[in-house]
Amino acid sequence: MDTLQRELNQIDGIAQKELVDAKKISQAELTTHYIKQIERWNPKLNAVVHTMFDEALEYAEKGINETSTFSGMPFLIKDLNAVKGHPTTSGSKMMRGHISPQDDGFVQRYRSAGLNFLGKTNTPEFGFLPTTESSFLGIAKNPWNQDLSPGGSSGGAGAAVAAGMIPFAHGSDGGGSIRIPASSCGVFGFKPSRGQVPYSPYMNNYGVNHALTRSVRDSAALLDIVRGKGFGEIYPSLPQSESMTAAAERTPGKLKIGITPDWDGRVKVPEEIHASIKHTAKLLEELGHEVEIASPSFDFDAMADYFVKIWMVGGSVVIKHMAAMQGVHPGEDNLETLTHRVFLEGQQFSATDYEEAKVLSEFEAKKFHAFHQKYDILVTPVLNRLPVAHGELAQKHEPKIDMMYNFTDYCSFTPIANMTGQPAMSMPLCWTADNVPVGVQFTGRLGEDALLYQLASQIEQAQPWFHRYQQLQSNFA
Repeated sequence: MDTLQRELNQIDGIAQKELVDAKKISQAELTTHYIKQIERWNPKLNAVVHTMFDEALEYAEKGINETSTFSGMPFLIKDLNAVKGHPTTSGSKMMRGHISPQDDGFVQRYRSAGLNFLGKTNTPEFGFLPTTESSFLGIAKNPWNQDLSPGGSSGGAGAAVAAGMIPFAHGSDGGGSIRIPASSCGVFGFKPSRGQVPYSPYMNNYGVNHALTRSVRDSAALLDIVRGKGFGEIYPSLPQSESMTAAAERTPGKLKIGITPDWDGRVKVPEEIHASIKHTAKLLEELGHEVEIASPSFDFDAMADYFVKIWMVGGSVVIKHMAAMQGVHPGEDNLETLTHRVFLEGQQFSATDYEEAKVLSEFEAKKFHAFHQKYDILVTPVLNRLPVAHGELAQKHEPKIDMMYNFTDYCSFTPIANMTGQPAMSMPLCWTADNVPVGVQFTGRLGEDALLYQLASQIEQAQPWFHRYQQLQSNFA
């Protein structure tokens, strides 16, 4: 491992930008370093599915000098989002050959902040699944154990950040797609509140865009870049009076925290997951917080049913619109089996079915908001189990059954915050004896993203995890 690689692997993105600003390293040198890291790791991990190296080097050699926190810093965009002049496949054969005519709204904000795009990251077809193994883009692998999934749908981003292929990367989250790969890959993943960032009209506004990072402060600074209302949105955004970066520098004070490893016994989790929650509870108590075993009183099976209905109908519309943009018809020849069945079956739900699922899910969501009248934070696992092996969640039944299984047996904790709109984050606090990461999820009140960042910074200082990445690089070397 060369000296520059060793040094950069010991510091986060903000610290790397400080080196650039102090002229201890040039933007071109930093960009070249990460290009080499991608070339080194990607043949094994398949995390990056499209590169933009020539453009990135040209941009870096100009030495763009902007006031933005991350101007000139290398960055990766998930292949669900459009970058002008480059492919956007959404992990689907149906989108083969599509070149985006313009940046989408989030990419515009990242570009305006001066981030330097090195490429696009792997994602399952249309981002529908909690693993990243589309037949079109291929299997993304977990750098801690290449037999395991890095999670999904931002699996390529999670693997790239953990492996040091990039200091941080864009991700999106409609049911856990930032937090699941953050947990699986041992990085920090934050899902903002609905209303913090521009929203998508698809999937009942469940999805949000943000990033996967190695440090809390990198995440806060990246959220500051994209916060605020999108053009023409009909719903108000949350107040933007204080930056997340500034908020994360303050301590949270004593918090009342409810903690549950299994939704009050309604789901099964293995001992490694229970151990991660016990460890977190002890750590929180040592930090002076009041911790109680507590779970919101809600109908778990009903919420799973509502979520899957909304996702299948919304997914069907996404596929229909993407196909129309491509000028093709969705079919077995250009879609994976599960995706094709989602397209067909999603259209069979009536408007009444869909509206009822939306309304009833909001009634259940109110129960979580009521829980947070008493508790500042809710702590749960991210996943019901350790990261799965490749192919383990491949289609076995009808789409509704498979998606229900994913909710009830693999990721029972992450979709809730998408349904309620609350902020939630995965923190890399535990590793198994076999060196597999186990993330812990923290959920806060709607709009109180700053409080989550304050707690995350406090935990990060009490139990740093950066040395894990140095260990991973050494093992890979």
